[in-house]
Amino acid sequence: MRHVSILAGGTAVAQGLGIAVMPIISRIYSPADFGVMAVFASVTAILTELSGFRYHLAIPLPKQDRYAKALVVLSFLLQAVFVVFISIAILVLGKTILSKISMEVLIPYRYLIPVGVAGMGAYLALTQWAIREKLFQAIAKTRVTQSVSGILTKVILGLLGLKPLGLLLGSIVSKAGGITTLVRSIIKKKGIPKPLKEDIKRVASRYRKFPIFETWSGILNTMGTQIMPILLVVFFNPKVAGLFAMAQSLLLIPSVFVGQAIGQVFVQKASVARYEGTIKEVSLRAYSILFQLGLFPILILSLFAPMIFSFFLGEAWIEAGYFAQIIGPWVAFNFACSPMDVLFLVADIQGTRFLIEIIQNILRITVIVIGGIFGGAYWAVGLFSFVGLSVYIVKLFILLQKTGSSKREIFFKPLKKVFLSLGLIIPLLLSFLFKMPFLLQLILLIFSSALYFLIAYYTIVKKADY
Repeated sequence: MRHVSILAGGTAVAQGLGIAVMPIISRIYSPADFGVMAVFASVTAILTELSGFRYHLAIPLPKQDRYAKALVVLSFLLQAVFVVFISIAILVLGKTILSKISMEVLIPYRYLIPVGVAGMGAYLALTQWAIREKLFQAIAKTRVTQSVSGILTKVILGLLGLKPLGLLLGSIVSKAGGITTLVRSIIKKKGIPKPLKEDIKRVASRYRKFPIFETWSGILNTMGTQIMPILLVVFFNPKVAGLFAMAQSLLLIPSVFVGQAIGQVFVQKASVARYEGTIKEVSLRAYSILFQLGLFPILILSLFAPMIFSFFLGEAWIEAGYFAQIIGPWVAFNFACSPMDVLFLVADIQGTRFLIEIIQNILRITVIVIGGIFGGAYWAVGLFSFVGLSVYIVKLFILLQKTGSSKREIFFKPLKKVFLSLGLIIPLLLSFLFKMPFLLQLILLIFSSALYFLIAYYTIVKKADY
């Protein structure tokens, strides 16, 4: 809880700053500008998964530091080669490639793609090394650095009329900033890694499942979450993509505040628990906490989304609130399930994850195309959300059963939390359906929220059952 609090605290400050200036940024840039940024972020995120062949995810796993350092060096070497390769490809064939895949909106900004991949890849590798060394305070500092620098970049360049360039550069800075902070903290504790060539070869072979399975699983997983803005641009326009991207990013705030922090601590704890034989207990505890924390606030946020978006971001963004209502259940399960994905690595079942990601992406692309052709944007987003929710349930079952949990432990305990969250939300939902006065809705919201936090305190902090 202390480690989670440190990470969540840094993230809370960073995200708080981002939320505070969002009404300004949403009025400087148009939904179409945000659509271009969403496509750019999707492309760089997918390419980042390929850079380094995901060896960075293995850094917390070895018992001996010498092999962890070898993984750090191997990861950076592979990333450097990959960035050089895509830089040459974009320089020579950038326009042709982007035109062929209907992403002409990125042609003026194509040279930023290698910059984003290099920065994000380096930050990911350093973060995993910092997690291994329990430097959670340093990671928390980088969250604030990223937020402040990203905000300043977006606002200043936007006011200067550099649109959507300001959003693109701000996106890079907000994900890659803080690298020097991590480097200083790690080197101060462990020194500069100077592994033997034999150690690098050994870890490359020992963790070969990461490039063979995990890299492609990561690409497919990232494509599954990032493909939506790209396809919305293809079937509709950048404005629709921007509205969806805004809905998704704001609805994911609880995941960024708490879920990501729990997930990063869980990586370190689960790696140790595997060797100590307590992986089942650690996994069930994390799983239970994530369900307890995520469902109610995300579903409430999605329920009030049109009202919040319209007031907070401006009338131009009210449609993003309707998208948020549609994807609410999927994002709620995303909060509870995404941090558990590390169990694929800990349990050494990357092949299973690869198969799941293939099936999920086929289903997602299929339903988006069907919705885009026959039903419109809302249908496409709704079907996309349904597929994501269904796959998360299947993944959770496979992962927790692999750690030794019974079907009762997997389904019965979280089911109580689902019913509890729904029980707190139903009165609010009814107040919306019957168009009750806003004051009454506000009273119901305050009462439900107070009851939720009280129950969460006693079940998570006090560890009391209910």
